[in-house]
Amino acid sequence: MQQQLIADWLTQNQATISDAGELNLPDYAEQLAAIAAGTAYSCLSKYSILCISGDDAVTFLQGQFSCDVAAIAEQGASWGSYSTAKGRMQASFLLCGNGGIFHLLLRRDIAETFRKRLSMFVLRAKVTIENLDESMLALGVMRPTACNSTLPVIESLHADEIAVAITPQVSIILSAKPALWLQQWQQTLHAVGSEAWELVFIQAGLPWVSQATYEEFVPQMANLDLLGGISFKKGCYPGQEIVARTQYLGKVKRRLYRAAVYGGSVAAGDALQAASTGEQTIGKVVAAVAKPDGSHECLLVMQTSAWEDGVQLAANPAARLEQLPLPYTLAESI
Repeated sequence: MQQQLIADWLTQNQATISDAGELNLPDYAEQLAAIAAGTAYSCLSKYSILCISGDDAVTFLQGQFSCDVAAIAEQGASWGSYSTAKGRMQASFLLCGNGGIFHLLLRRDIAETFRKRLSMFVLRAKVTIENLDESMLALGVMRPTACNSTLPVIESLHADEIAVAITPQVSIILSAKPALWLQQWQQTLHAVGSEAWELVFIQAGLPWVSQATYEEFVPQMANLDLLGGISFKKGCYPGQEIVARTQYLGKVKRRLYRAAVYGGSVAAGDALQAASTGEQTIGKVVAAVAKPDGSHECLLVMQTSAWEDGVQLAANPAARLEQLPLPYTLAESI
C-alpha cells in the first residue's frame, strides 16, 4: 500500500528516483525558490536508516561513536560520527534514541559499508544492526518548529515514526508510513528533489560524510564539536585519542566553511589549493549545489588560513570563491 502511494506521489510530481537514490523533479529554479520561501519538502531517498537494538546497544554504541549515546538513549537526538583509529570519519549521522533502541540516518552510498564495519565489533554483545531501507523512509520538511532546546531535538516519538527538529525551520521525519506525509504536504508545500534539498543542509552547515569524503576528515574539521556531535567527557571510542588531542593540545587547523563558487563547476570530493602554496591540497569540497545563475553553493573543509591565502579549486584555479555565513560561530570551543 505504501509503495503504491509513493509511486502515485512520484507520478503526480513527474518525479523519478535513480538507482543511487537521487530524487529528480522538474522546474529546478522553482524548487530553489520554495527553499528560499521555507515551503519545501522532500523524500530523502539518498539517505538510509539503520536500526540498532539489543540489551547491550547503549554500551556498545557508547564505545563506538563520538557523541554521548547514553545521554539520548531513552529519548533524544544527536549528531555524531564514527571514525577510524586515526580519527578519520567513515560516517557522520543523525542518531535518535527511543527506550534504548536507536535509529541512525546517514548517506545511502556509505550505509552498507558502515553497517558491515560496525557489525564486525559486535562479537558476543547483544546487539542487532539492521538496514531499514525497505521499511522506513526519511523525509525533510521546512516548517517553523516550536523548540527552544538545543538542536537537534525530538518533536514526536512513536514506534514507527520519529520527528526531529534539526534547525528552527527544518525537521526530519523517519517514518514507516512516509506516503501519508507526502500526500499531506502535497496540498500546501512544494516538493523538491535531492539536489535542491542538499542546499538546506549546506545552509545549515551540516556535514554528511559520503563516498566522496570517506575517511577525509577528523570530526572537528567538519564542525561536529560545534554541533554537539562530540562528547569530550565520555570514555574511549575509535579515534578518540586523536579527537581529544586536537581539542586540547592544539588549535583545529581545518574547519568546515560555507562558500559560493563563481565561474566553474564543483562537486563533493574536489580538492582545494591556496594561491600561496601551489599544488598542495589544503582541503576538499564536502557538498555542492548548482544555482540557476551558474554559480554553486558549497560546504568546504579547508585550512583556517585559506581565505587569506587565496583559496582555489585545484581543477579550476580561475573560479572565484566567496565565504558565506554559517548559522553558528566558528569560535574554538572546549
